[in-house]
Amino acid sequence: MSATPGSILAVGIELSAIRACLLEEVSGTYRVAAWHTLPRRKDASLAATGVDLCRQMGERLDRVLVDEATAAPLVTSDDSVRFPPLQHIAVAASPRPHLRIWIAGLSMTQSMEATYEALCGSPAHVIGYTVLGADINTTALTDAIVTTAPDILVIVGGFDDPDPATHRLLVELSRLIGQALARLAPAQRPAVIYAGNRWAAPHVAEAVQAAGGGAVESVANVQPAPGVAHKTALARACHFHYWRLSRRTPGFREISRWVTPPGHITSLESAFAQLVQAWMELHGLPELHGLYCAPAWWLHVWAIPSQLGLNMRYIEPQTRPSALHGWPPLQLVSGDWPVALWPQPEIFWWDRSSMAPLLASVGQLAPQAMIQGLRADLLRLRGQ
Repeated sequence: MSATPGSILAVGIELSAIRACLLEEVSGTYRVAAWHTLPRRKDASLAATGVDLCRQMGERLDRVLVDEATAAPLVTSDDSVRFPPLQHIAVAASPRPHLRIWIAGLSMTQSMEATYEALCGSPAHVIGYTVLGADINTTALTDAIVTTAPDILVIVGGFDDPDPATHRLLVELSRLIGQALARLAPAQRPAVIYAGNRWAAPHVAEAVQAAGGGAVESVANVQPAPGVAHKTALARACHFHYWRLSRRTPGFREISRWVTPPGHITSLESAFAQLVQAWMELHGLPELHGLYCAPAWWLHVWAIPSQLGLNMRYIEPQTRPSALHGWPPLQLVSGDWPVALWPQPEIFWWDRSSMAPLLASVGQLAPQAMIQGLRADLLRLRGQ
């Protein structure tokens, strides 16, 4: 039987909690009718906690939201009057901590600095460095990797230069890294990404593999020439790896099946970034700076018309790094507004509940419902 219009469930999976909100059509406008939060439990899968969350929210509404036979939200019903099903279900998930990154390079300047800047545009946290030198010690490097357990080891260095002489040091560094990784069990080894001199890429991969360190993924050089930085490829590779690890979270596959076609599960950060861009376009703004205050990190998004992509920067909570000094005033916040760091401008939108990314995930299924729910309940225009 077809679903009753106006019943849209949005689920958000955070590091330590799962939240949900229900959108209902009221007099032709979608509104947030209910919301609920449950802490994540180590002994329960995401799907099991999500079902409990929906069940409890339904009890508060005196409405059945769970199909007990399938242990999933109710999307079909033989009695749509007494047990109205959900029309759409959207899920946004960021279920694990940031990626732990170890950077290896030829020096602490140039490419390694560019690498750090590129990683700031992805859910990544740099936990250590290795610089090629006469005192580099394979045993010490192995011990450091075992102790810190990075998710990714990034090798960088050199401008794009086909001269084989410029490849020698990168190959030597990669050989030492391969030897260190070979001492670890395959399950302990971090993924290896190479983002240095593109002409050296096949030689770097061969050096790591020949030493027993496993496969290497090559992406565009983070600094192909002096003063030139290419951040996108490395950031995209880290986003992909984060998502791949997230999919291993118990219950992730089951909860991803809840999403009604043609939607798909996405990250909370991606949903928020798309919201900032959509909000800028909706209000005809020349640019828009938004902030999502996630529990473990903050995400700044700078949307500019005609620009391919978005400027995204992950930072530690309650900080304002110098890299953000050139950004426009903050006008949209989901979470507690950090007034001491970013004063509120004359016109702004503020979602105190931090639920805007959840509603933003509805946009791929019902964009009008997303806009109406945000305008009416979460992102009312303020200041004027």
